[in-house]
Amino acid sequence: MAQPGYLRVQFTPAVPGPEFEEWRQSALEAPPTSTLQQIFSATDEPEEAKPYRYENVYNVSDTEQIDLGALLQKWDSPRAKLTLLLYKRLNFDSHPGTETPVAGNVVVANSLTPSPEADDLTDYHDWYEQEHVHILKEVQGWRTGSRYELIAAAGEQAEYAGPFMAVHHYDETNGLGGGKWKKSVMTDWLKRVDQKMLRPPHRRTFKVVSVTKL
Repeated sequence: MAQPGYLRVQFTPAVPGPEFEEWRQSALEAPPTSTLQQIFSATDEPEEAKPYRYENVYNVSDTEQIDLGALLQKWDSPRAKLTLLLYKRLNFDSHPGTETPVAGNVVVANSLTPSPEADDLTDYHDWYEQEHVHILKEVQGWRTGSRYELIAAAGEQAEYAGPFMAVHHYDETNGLGGGKWKKSVMTDWLKRVDQKMLRPPHRRTFKVVSVTKL
């Protein structure tokens, strides 16, 4: 059975600017089994631990068909160094009618590193599926929530990528930072899960520049 997934392509441009943007938005041939391409630009503050400001992501219907080495060769260019991160999808939730992202969406991507002990992993998965995503659904502007497990990485890899990642899309006008969002990060269950994390969450925020169905 085909395993749906998510491919992140992170760029370190040689020279940021219009030529680089045109190349990354239109010159890269989509990976096999891609169903959706999204172009992201980072909106969080630049810092040493978050060097990547430009990212393309592809929803893929079969991760088995994705060869990261072959893609690095195909996309090799003096315009940028690339990092490729391939994930298998664990969960997908949405409100009716918001399943497909649109330009202008706010994206929050959290890389998480739970303890690999079986009981700790079970508690982490249960917390997300039974509590966390249901609270986030109540936040103004929340559209979709997806969760992934990293299965392969290649390229420059200048930024940390945890073994699990949650990606949430919001409308431009949203309740991030508000009361309902704060509720999602202050529960007793989350505090217990956080105690078993091997490192703090690696949180990134982006704006969706464009969306292309493939």
